Amino acid sequence: MSQGNEAKVSDARRLLVERIAASRYVSRSARLRDLFFYLTNHVLDGDSGEIHEQQVGHQVFGRPKDYDTSADNIVRVHASMLRKRLEQYFSLEGADEPLILEIPKGNYAPVFRERPEPKLAEAPIRRAHRSADWRLWSLAVIATLFACSTAYLSLRTTPSAGALPADPLGPTVRLFWTQVFRPDRPTDIVLDDAAVGLYEELTGRQLTLSNYFDRTYLRNVPESAAAANLDPRAASSIVLHRLSNFSGANFLWKLFQMAGAGERLTRLRFARDYSFRELKANNAVLLGNSRSNPWIESFEPVLGLRWVFEKATGTYYPVDTWAAEKRYQPAAPGDTPEGYCAVSLLPNLGHTGNVLIVAGTGGSAMNACADFLADEQAVSTLRRKLPTTASDMFPPFEALLKLKGRSALPRDASILLCRTPRG
Repeated sequence: MSQGNEAKVSDARRLLVERIAASRYVSRSARLRDLFFYLTNHVLDGDSGEIHEQQVGHQVFGRPKDYDTSADNIVRVHASMLRKRLEQYFSLEGADEPLILEIPKGNYAPVFRERPEPKLAEAPIRRAHRSADWRLWSLAVIATLFACSTAYLSLRTTPSAGALPADPLGPTVRLFWTQVFRPDRPTDIVLDDAAVGLYEELTGRQLTLSNYFDRTYLRNVPESAAAANLDPRAASSIVLHRLSNFSGANFLWKLFQMAGAGERLTRLRFARDYSFRELKANNAVLLGNSRSNPWIESFEPVLGLRWVFEKATGTYYPVDTWAAEKRYQPAAPGDTPEGYCAVSLLPNLGHTGNVLIVAGTGGSAMNACADFLADEQAVSTLRRKLPTTASDMFPPFEALLKLKGRSALPRDASILLCRTPRG
């Protein structure tokens, strides 16, 4: 099979997985959904090894690595339930699916096979795609390029021994980053979901974290797209793809260079695959704003900054809800280049670790923010604006930086606000 055909088959399988996860048969049970994604990702990511019950119990259900599977049948029970839900999906809601996904009894590795019925005619599909709204496809092309950049940078960020100098950072910078990358727990770097952000921009509808997590928003895509004069089939195809913004991917590359991420247990995660369980137990870096990374919604009750999308210019900018909705809009074209970046350090949902949230007005702002967070003088200035602590560690904070053009030094950035979160 050619590489092009292999890519098409892989895309078709991943899109099928997303549709099943969004169906009422799987989306209503968090445990079934977690099991479903764990098993399907194992196959889709090319791992041909056998999936063992003990492995599933540990990775999905939090059982000890060496737990007794004969005394604890949680995996077998949920796998049986999942098989029945898949049968229901393909006999009702997914009756027209050209591919079928099954989990054979006695095995946990999903199997994809073609439905024996004749395939649907392709001509109507091509006509539907040609009629798709040009805005959707032009932005989709840009997002796809961002996705390629993300994949490239992700490969480049694979940590290797000796990749970083022994201590390339100043003491205050290192103190800050050791609260994000700790030796006693993993740190999840959660890339934003650009496809969802694109969908929200075009339809004018913002998703809630609840609808995003259980995939119920996918069932409303055709209706929302039609209301916004977009082609429903094209909109569904775009939203189901996994895309991340270039600004977050570039920040990720700098993060691995400067923060010692390679020295710790660091995991790269896509927002759509993340879970409440991980956000309660692990440290995390959440990239983007709550439109493209809905996990940030979990922390918005204690933060004052919100990100607003201006449709006329196609840009995001921060608004301070604690200061009479004060707006911080980037410079107009032709003015001195500048942008804004919000940085927040907060306890994770389980109060067992820390979460760093970084959002900017664009790629240049995110780059400048990364440089700021690696500069000893800049981070020391930020630290002096925060309350002192007995251990000198950074307390929880929310800060907004005004950043100048690419040639400016990090210490030239203005710290417009730096405050303690509420609650």
